[in-house]
Amino acid sequence: MASTSKLVLSFLAFAALICAAGYAAAQAGSLDPTFGTGGIAATSLRAATASALQSDGKIVLAGEGVTNSQVYDTLIRLNSNGSADTSFGTNGVANLQPSTELAALGFYAMAIQPNGEMVAAAVTQGFSNGTYVNFVQLARVEANGTLDTSFGSGGFTTTTAIAFTPYNQTGPQSVALALQSDGSILVASSYFNLLARFTGQGQLDTTFGSGGLVNLANPGPIATSGPTQIAVEKNGKILVASGSSTPTPALQSGTISRYDSNGTLDTTFGAAGSAASVASASALLVEANGDIVVAGSLTSKVNAAPASNDVGFGVVRYNANGVIVKSFGSGGVAVADFGTGAPLSGAFAIAVQENGEPVAGGAAAQGALNQGFNSAFGLARFTSAGLLDTSFGTGGLVTTITLVSEGSSVYSYVNGLLIQSDGKIVAVGNTSVNEGFTAGTAAYVARYLAQ
Repeated sequence: MASTSKLVLSFLAFAALICAAGYAAAQAGSLDPTFGTGGIAATSLRAATASALQSDGKIVLAGEGVTNSQVYDTLIRLNSNGSADTSFGTNGVANLQPSTELAALGFYAMAIQPNGEMVAAAVTQGFSNGTYVNFVQLARVEANGTLDTSFGSGGFTTTTAIAFTPYNQTGPQSVALALQSDGSILVASSYFNLLARFTGQGQLDTTFGSGGLVNLANPGPIATSGPTQIAVEKNGKILVASGSSTPTPALQSGTISRYDSNGTLDTTFGAAGSAASVASASALLVEANGDIVVAGSLTSKVNAAPASNDVGFGVVRYNANGVIVKSFGSGGVAVADFGTGAPLSGAFAIAVQENGEPVAGGAAAQGALNQGFNSAFGLARFTSAGLLDTSFGTGGLVTTITLVSEGSSVYSYVNGLLIQSDGKIVAVGNTSVNEGFTAGTAAYVARYLAQ
């Protein structure tokens, strides 16, 4: 009888251990082992700047690709398990060029149309009046990865009206893109801080603003600010967030501005058309109820002098009129601090799960990219009330190292978050080794369990 009891107890202990192991493996915030390799898929993109989820669950990435030392405007499509979708482009990769006279510098923003075609904003370099000039072009790509030649000229727009950062100038560079319900395409550039609208055929829409262009009312509080994201509300009004762009988080405020569908500043929003954001306004979305959620960087912990304060994730919620929802977080702001090991962190992406919980993604960083510090993918999940969701990761936080390179600085950050129909969280971002384009520097995709 004693032996039987011991056997039963041993079995129960074993069963409890198995249940505990299963619970740990299935904890929200854990990497999904059915995706890629151990939850992470490496890609051939040198850098991903935008991502989107198709209705069939496939994942599309846009950015800069390099083949045989040539830079391309590149799209990559992955199956829902993280493998390359070989029905797209060549083995899942579509390398595109505007023309033989122009040099591609990569895609900077992208969205998927209802018919499955992709519209992407590329930065292109040309030679004009004895000097190199950069400008923003749009491209439309069919669902199989080939250019839609009915769009613009051969698949690319031809206007050079939207200038971009000059060839010899460094600093933050951002392009934002969104689609309107009638098929029109909105694009904003950090250089001159312009917002433009193109028709569904790829021509500047001269009924918008002045000849198709609008000067942004509030490009941001400092010279290195720029438009980071565009969102279109159900009523057709246009929201533009301006603030800090990737890859290094910046401790600065941001702004949101709203425009009518014709490009006129909507002065009924916020204060005279704009609302200030204590976070750096690196990402923006509109929820189903019309509330606006902004994510970025802010002070997450005040340290004793002379130490610098910690910088972490900040998420701010506004109502549809641009007024802060003070019941969210602390006075309308939710904060995530990644601790002493990552004192310069910040969010560059935001998504909201079906249950209303916001998920922010960005860099959990020791310091700035150009100073040789390490950084990991960082995620934070908040409850709908703006508190860290302690059921997610460790106290609401998750960090993921995409690549280990001995003796090197490895800097990673998330710049795109996608929520699948089953609730799983897809994070897209980049990893840079030794601050440059070396072995291992690439775009990575990670998938996490949501519950």
